[in-house]
Amino acid sequence: MMATKSIKCPCGWNVSSESDDELVEQVQKHAKETHDQNPSRDEVLAMAKPE
Repeated sequence: MMATKSIKCPCGWNVSSESDDELVEQVQKHAKETHDQNPSRDEVLAMAKPE
């Protein structure tokens, strides 16, 4: 069983997932569409917190 990880954006948007791939995909999509940023996979996973 994988641990759930979550990321809370300072803008108030939150995401959580058991899948690193899904978490990275969702955060990268949000960052690009909302903040015009392109975080790398490593940057996203560095921000993730276990739930």
